[in-house]
Amino acid sequence: MENIFLVWTKYQARVETLSEEFKRKLGDTLIVYRPNPAAHKVKKIFYYLKYFINDLQLLVEKKPKRIFVQTPPSHSLLAPIIYKKIINKEALIICDLHNAMTREPWLKRLGTQRLLSDCDLIICHNEVVYSNILNNKLFKIFNYNNLVILEDKTPKLKKNFHQDNHKKQTNEPVVFFPASFNNDEPINEVIKAAELLPNYKIIMTGNSSKLKRNFNIEIENLPSNVLITGWITTEEYKRTLNECDILLGLTIFNDIQMSVSNEGLGAEKVMVLSETETLRLIYKDGAQYCENNASSIAENIQIAYKNSDELKRKVSSVKIIKEDRFENQIRILLEKI
Repeated sequence: MENIFLVWTKYQARVETLSEEFKRKLGDTLIVYRPNPAAHKVKKIFYYLKYFINDLQLLVEKKPKRIFVQTPPSHSLLAPIIYKKIINKEALIICDLHNAMTREPWLKRLGTQRLLSDCDLIICHNEVVYSNILNNKLFKIFNYNNLVILEDKTPKLKKNFHQDNHKKQTNEPVVFFPASFNNDEPINEVIKAAELLPNYKIIMTGNSSKLKRNFNIEIENLPSNVLITGWITTEEYKRTLNECDILLGLTIFNDIQMSVSNEGLGAEKVMVLSETETLRLIYKDGAQYCENNASSIAENIQIAYKNSDELKRKVSSVKIIKEDRFENQIRILLEKI
């Protein structure tokens, strides 16, 4: 086996697209997903112990040359490191470092620094994260020559879906906001923005029970122009993405590039994104940007809709620039492994 990609969650779009690249350029690549562990702390420990044992057994069986590991959790590095130290010293450990690893609690969690120091390569996801790690010396005992940038690969999304029910039922402009109802999303402000946009249909993904738990919002109290879809299939997601008039991508973090904006770029959608350093660097003038408050969100949705044709032309050019940048980044990564 050439490569294994260990992922301690149920699915990751980034992993899927990167693995296709690795298959073409590095040989067979096996993705191994583990179900999301229970939220209860004690139960989570048992899940992590089980995953550690399963991963170690798999590595001994498959004997991969390269082991890609998504973090967090940092504990997912433990089995590959033991495998390398005891069984196969020639194996390479490549950590695909998601941005949460550069913040608490993961950054200062016991063992994180030691585990990262044993990696042969760490991949961060954008220039802002890279600069933050270097400038603030976040990883105390790591060789920074082994730190590289690799953004998400822009997906190629189909544009031949049949018109879906949301569009059939209304002539209103449709805004699609793929949300998870996590605390890093300005959900309350989006709902207030919907009240300012009564002539727009706002479609949001996400579990309504999580909306109640994290934001104390009951689904029956939402504005009439807001639709919560709950979980939708991949095909339903792609269909809604392709058929919406505006794609909305919001985050409170300055260093996150967001999979939704990358998917929007792939589909060449008109996008309204949070005004952050990272999103500006990646998407340039291919999107409309807003502050994370209701008035700014509403205002910029209207501007984006009015200027749709111009934004579509710009996003097409930005897509080409980003694809070229990705090819250069992955070339540098492959030279190191």
